Amino acid sequence: MHDPLRRQIKAAQTAINMSQEDYKAMLMRVTGKHSSTDLSRNQIYAVLDEFKRLGWKPNAKNGRLIKTIQFLWMRLGEENCLETPTKKAMEAFCNKYVETRTFYSAPRGQLQHLVEVLKKWCERENISTGSIK
Repeated sequence: MHDPLRRQIKAAQTAINMSQEDYKAMLMRVTGKHSSTDLSRNQIYAVLDEFKRLGWKPNAKNGRLIKTIQFLWMRLGEENCLETPTKKAMEAFCNKYVETRTFYSAPRGQLQHLVEVLKKWCERENISTGSIK
């Protein structure tokens, strides 16, 4: 239900280099829960606010690029161009192109490169990508 928000939590954890142990302790301190999957929407926002307090700065432009990457991957999957059209496969593919632990926390330039790679793949397969330029 709150998947994009949970991804923001993980991106924030990675961006500020917070260990899993410290992350679990922070979750418990802020929400009283051990896992982000148990959090309500308000608790997720409380955790994100805590990350902001700790120095994390969300990047809305990166969020748009990530949504574009997800859309292009979905289009490739719809046209049967992917052996495994899952989220996990998309993440594994994307992580090969970035220098961070996960593509969700990659710098804007690397995400833009990923978009271009996927757009070119769609072009080679003659797949319409709508208004994405």
